[in-house]
Amino acid sequence: MAGPVSKNARREGALQLVSRWGGGIKMKSVFEKGKLRHIAVCEKTGNTARKAKDLM
Repeated sequence: MAGPVSKNARREGALQLVSRWGGGIKMKSVFEKGKLRHIAVCEKTGNTARKAKDLM
């Protein structure tokens, strides 16, 4: 990785991140409890985390 990447850049798909389980990591926006939250989701296992780094 070239350096820190903002969550907006990850959401746009500028960089393909890979989880520790071998699946790609996608950033998704979820609207819950009146707030817009961004979560990272592993495409292979479906695991979710607040930050993409937590899945790596």
